Amino acid sequence: MSRGRPISTVLTCLLAFLAALLVPVGAAQAAPAAEDCTAVAEGRHAGTFTTAGQTHCLELPSPQGARIAALTSLGGAGVTARVELVDRNGTAQCTDGDLSRGECALTGTAPFRARVRAADAEATGPYGVHFVRTDVLQKDCPVLPAGSFADDAAAVRLETGNGVFSHCLTIPADAHSTAELLRIRYGLPEDSELFPQYSLRVIDTDGNGPSCYDHPAPGQQLRTDGLTSCSLAAGKAYTLLLQGQDAPRSHTLDRRDVTATARGCATTAATQVGAPATTGTSGANGTLRCHRITTPAAADRLRLDVRDAHDSTHTLVMDDTGRIACYQKTWACTPSGSTGYQVVTQVPQEWSLPASYRLDAWRIATATGPAPECTRAGSVAYGYGPLTGTLGEERTGVCAVLPSASGDSFRAEVATTDGGTRTPEPELYSDAGRNLCSGHASPYSCQAAGQSLFVLPLPDAVDRAAYRAQLVCTTAPCGSEDVSVATVTPTTAQSGTVATLTVTGTALGMGTTVRLTGGPAPLTATTVSVSDDARTLKATVDLRTAPAGNWNISVIVLGSQYPRGTLTVTPPAAASGHGTYKPIAPTRLMDTRIGLGVAKAKVGQGGTVTLPVTGVAGIPASGVTAVVLNVTATEPTSSSHVSVFPDGTARTSASNLNFVAGQTVPNLVVVPVVNGKVSFYNNAGSVDLIADVAGYYTTDGSGSTYKPIAPTRLMDTRIGLGVAKAKVGQGGTVTLPVTGVAGIPASGVTAVVLNVTATEPTSSSHVSVFPDGTARTSASNLNFVAGQTVPNLVVVPVVNGKVSFYNNAGSVDLIADVAGYYTTDGSGSTYKPIAPTRLMDTRIGLGVAKAKVGQGGTVTLPVTGVAGIPASGVTAVVLNVTATEPTSSSHVSVFPDGTARTSASNLNFVAGQTVPNLVVVPVVNGKVSFYNNAGSVDLIADVAGYYTT
Repeated sequence: MSRGRPISTVLTCLLAFLAALLVPVGAAQAAPAAEDCTAVAEGRHAGTFTTAGQTHCLELPSPQGARIAALTSLGGAGVTARVELVDRNGTAQCTDGDLSRGECALTGTAPFRARVRAADAEATGPYGVHFVRTDVLQKDCPVLPAGSFADDAAAVRLETGNGVFSHCLTIPADAHSTAELLRIRYGLPEDSELFPQYSLRVIDTDGNGPSCYDHPAPGQQLRTDGLTSCSLAAGKAYTLLLQGQDAPRSHTLDRRDVTATARGCATTAATQVGAPATTGTSGANGTLRCHRITTPAAADRLRLDVRDAHDSTHTLVMDDTGRIACYQKTWACTPSGSTGYQVVTQVPQEWSLPASYRLDAWRIATATGPAPECTRAGSVAYGYGPLTGTLGEERTGVCAVLPSASGDSFRAEVATTDGGTRTPEPELYSDAGRNLCSGHASPYSCQAAGQSLFVLPLPDAVDRAAYRAQLVCTTAPCGSEDVSVATVTPTTAQSGTVATLTVTGTALGMGTTVRLTGGPAPLTATTVSVSDDARTLKATVDLRTAPAGNWNISVIVLGSQYPRGTLTVTPPAAASGHGTYKPIAPTRLMDTRIGLGVAKAKVGQGGTVTLPVTGVAGIPASGVTAVVLNVTATEPTSSSHVSVFPDGTARTSASNLNFVAGQTVPNLVVVPVVNGKVSFYNNAGSVDLIADVAGYYTTDGSGSTYKPIAPTRLMDTRIGLGVAKAKVGQGGTVTLPVTGVAGIPASGVTAVVLNVTATEPTSSSHVSVFPDGTARTSASNLNFVAGQTVPNLVVVPVVNGKVSFYNNAGSVDLIADVAGYYTTDGSGSTYKPIAPTRLMDTRIGLGVAKAKVGQGGTVTLPVTGVAGIPASGVTAVVLNVTATEPTSSSHVSVFPDGTARTSASNLNFVAGQTVPNLVVVPVVNGKVSFYNNAGSVDLIADVAGYYTT
């Protein structure tokens, strides 16, 4: 039998075994320390300075080659400590800063010793130090899980206080992408005596800190909801060191992949400039949302911007590798170099929280240049614009490519035209995507760096913005071309006319002056238009009193004078009867109810009244070939029709107004003037007649020529086209921009021809159409009753590029279709009035086959070479079109032969109704076409005149 061990030996072994059981799993063992040092384990250590200036020596178990961090409290309970590290020989290893960053490499001889002292040499009391190995992942440092951009993204919550002031987290080598977005949410304490602070550091197992960037939330001294972007090396593990305060605080951390593989990002493709935006909900303050925007080529340049009701949503943009493409901000950014971008949105703490936001993601350029949908300006010698229009969620921006040059300087003037509170802010982008406009209100200052891209976006906080925008060159001429003057044509012109001169050259502008000298007094031409490339200028010069002879021509540009030959003025020719148009403010010339212009009396059955129209209301006493009148029949005693015709001529079968007893009906009439008068005939019963003049045609050459265009809808209050989406209320006025749209030039326009339709009125009323910015007169254009749809042609002067519409009572929707415009540039057609003549009547087969026009049917009428209209050179005809005996409610559109019919209509009627309306329609192939939408109807067309080149 063997001999047993002494009891003392057994007890000693038992105590050693129990002591071993008390050591926490995974904790390093404290090695025996030198006599003046205390052996400590890695992890948290607490000590106390009992005397001022005391230094404690703590001996670590960490081996040579290890890397270690020593974290101390940034405030709160206890004494703030400072730590430095030496090896066993006293050789310095790391400073306090190295240790707090986790970058301390133990290169000396073990054991290594931490020397701890108070930051304040006089301070005594408890302190703490947190030792963390960073060259290997520590088991007591929990993993920070990878999250997504979903609302339930994984996070870790860490608390401090009661002796705890720091934490560590780990990111395993196989659990991260190459670019991560870290978020830390800091719970503000209730106490206010201690200013809160913390720091977050990331370090890999080799002791290298990744490339990280903190994204500050503007206006916040403390990052209570901070974002940090980090580039992480593939296959590397990382330790996160959170250093805070020994005070009750909470810290919530999460991380998300921000490369092309980011989870929770909704993917959409970049759009054209001005396309509808992507919408998103904001969530709570601090909530992160992610949108992945893709584009076909890495060379594409995008414009990314978030709009909301408060301008509070910040964006942070990363490319597909996770590289920061745009730092956190609330305004647009223009990245390039990737086929995809992660757009992260957030409304930081303390910022006003909108319920939702809209993300514009436009592709503004490709490798071949700016986006093709952007208008290409021909020249910016004196600027660009003005542009007018309306931005809304269906059209969120407009753009233009400007041929500017480096050093050009522009003044950007932007204004709202609908009384809105937010004005679009201009952006002028260089090829590198830099916005070169500055300022916070109009006018803005914009510089150019070579070719520029001009962008005008819908601003924050509004769903719609009507605008007028213009760039004015302040260093004229801008662009790459200098001023030059090549030719001035023609070289001959007739006395007694207003001649149009054409100047060719480069960098010509509206400020260019053409002057004629050599006669009794110098003559200065009026510049009426400049081509988009600034190489062709049109100017009109009044030669009505100029004597025949040779006049010297000089062109003056930017103060420099360029002599350019002579203009030979020939004697005046006999008047041809072709006239140009002079618009005037709508003025009432006749009202039989009160005896204005004619005797006070209804016009009886078979009766005629004759109205003098020359020498009144600004109409000259001679040289007038025709007048434009809005004629209204009111309070008729029976069904009848009225014909308007030149005084002293035989009345034809053509009619202008059709009505039933008690009805008020207006219609526009263009009637030749003979003996300075026009006559009005009533067929049956008796009726009061009213006539409002809108303008006249003159042979003196001083008026405007006409340019027909394909009928185009400019305004529809039912859908918000051209103006706000709303009925026009009682006493209300809406103003419509008409220049610079639908092929109408931005300048030189004196009047437009509009077919105006009133629909769904709530009560009987009338509508007046008049020039913007002028006093409205008593003249009216449309009269209607509740529920009625009524069209009428209107020729209205243009002031400030706009016309206005006034409704007298109730509320009504208004539609306006443009048929053409009058211009001072001399490029249009002149008008030749003829005696009103019937060209078409489907009831008897006149002009077309004898048959009603059926549903969806079209008839085509030859209009040249008949009734005195020439066989060629005719650009448009003036027709009074009447729909009669329709079988159902419908509308009729009149349009040029051989062209695509647009949505514009000319007549609206119900079953059994007879409705006339004046139409000015372009002529193509010598013909015009008539389309009926529903049921079947007979159509009549009476010609009043034609336009010719």
